[in-house]
Amino acid sequence: MKKIYQLMIIMILGAVSTSCVNNNPYYDEPFLGTWDAVSYVEYDREYDLRPGEWHRYVFYSDGTGAYEQADGLRTRFYWDEYGRDRIELRHNDGLHETLYFDFDRAGYLLLSTYHDFRKYYVYHW
Repeated sequence: MKKIYQLMIIMILGAVSTSCVNNNPYYDEPFLGTWDAVSYVEYDREYDLRPGEWHRYVFYSDGTGAYEQADGLRTRFYWDEYGRDRIELRHNDGLHETLYFDFDRAGYLLLSTYHDFRKYYVYHW
């Protein structure tokens, strides 16, 4: 009889622990949050953004995000990470975008459409 009770307890604990599992993906990458562009780098020459020229990415932990820029463009997107340096964005307007990312020593996010970072934007959190 004692073995039956032990077996029942094990089955109940197993059912309780599996029912708490979240099957939704959770993104905890280091670039989560709001990132504002501060400069542009082209072939190792850094340029400040002109007054009124700004854009922002927001990455949420549920795999969604938002993009906006000074001229009023705003779009929502879904994102996935591929490897340690690439993310794919699927915008609600149908645009698919591949971005390569890295971080500099100061913690700024670097985003480029080029895998070799010959041109990229620098973002501050």
